[in-house]
Amino acid sequence: MRKVFFYIFLLIVAGPVAAGSDDACRPEVEDCVPVGQWQFSVGVGLGGRTNPLLEGDDIPIVLLPEISYYGERFFFDTTSLGYTLYEDKRHLLNAVATVGLDSMYFSDISLGNFVIEGTGGGFNVGGLVAADSMDGNTGENIELTPPKDETKTPNTDDIDGPNEFFHKVESSAEEGSGGAVTINLEQIADRKMAGLAGLEYSFLYGATQISVQALQDFTGVHKGQEIRFGLDRYWLHGRNQYSLAGGFVWQSARVVDYYYGLGERDLKEVEGADALYYSADDAVTPYLRADWVRPLTPNWTFQLTVHQKWLGRAIKDSPLVDEGTSTTVFVGGVYHF
Repeated sequence: MRKVFFYIFLLIVAGPVAAGSDDACRPEVEDCVPVGQWQFSVGVGLGGRTNPLLEGDDIPIVLLPEISYYGERFFFDTTSLGYTLYEDKRHLLNAVATVGLDSMYFSDISLGNFVIEGTGGGFNVGGLVAADSMDGNTGENIELTPPKDETKTPNTDDIDGPNEFFHKVESSAEEGSGGAVTINLEQIADRKMAGLAGLEYSFLYGATQISVQALQDFTGVHKGQEIRFGLDRYWLHGRNQYSLAGGFVWQSARVVDYYYGLGERDLKEVEGADALYYSADDAVTPYLRADWVRPLTPNWTFQLTVHQKWLGRAIKDSPLVDEGTSTTVFVGGVYHF
């Protein structure tokens, strides 16, 4: 029923970092489109994203489809739906529904293969949706090193409790195996994609946009919250358009622990894995993104995108995570129908 409600909710309510009327549509802003028209494009090229998980395969990026529609109030943009509650020349307030893609690191294929993190912490930007990172679980046995924490704590499932109740415990498994336990990633419980809904505020000034999204999981996957903040700036130089975006994504403890924590659901069948129990706190993940777009023909544009994010401390401290950053690069052509 939650999935059914999710799709009904998406069709009725919310959406992306959006524009509204033609009055607010400025030519220097790439992802501004006319009202009442469906837009279709597909990107084809070469690229990839690094997977921060331990033994996670890097993800190739090849095919990047995008579908969008912007009406007077309602709008849709590939991974998001929305409804504009208020707008003027400088301000936008939207009800939004979108998805969280942390699950992509734990799946062989997912929506993350066809989107790239966009501006404001979202997943689309101007006419191109690039492939976000997914996981490349190989099923091979790997060694996970327990978190460096010498505190023995009670065994509790209260992920919202104080730090002294977090599952960072020393065990004989750590002592007997030189600090490592062999575990198969396929033994870890599934990490599902969550639907997120909430409010989005955008401030527009010339070719600059500031956006903030406050989102809540309404699909019951982790019941956590996210705040996404982004500052985006566009420049035109001849036939070239350049954009630079920066910001951060805050995720509550429920979100971070669901994806990057290790608990009874993951380790109950792993012998001697008590030392790997890890319950995460909330995390802030900053990011930067740069784009270069150049028209080639009336239908084709060239695009180069580089996206870099620095994982929050609570994510980096997880025994599942080997790298503190994730980098995405895409270069290719985008065909606009």
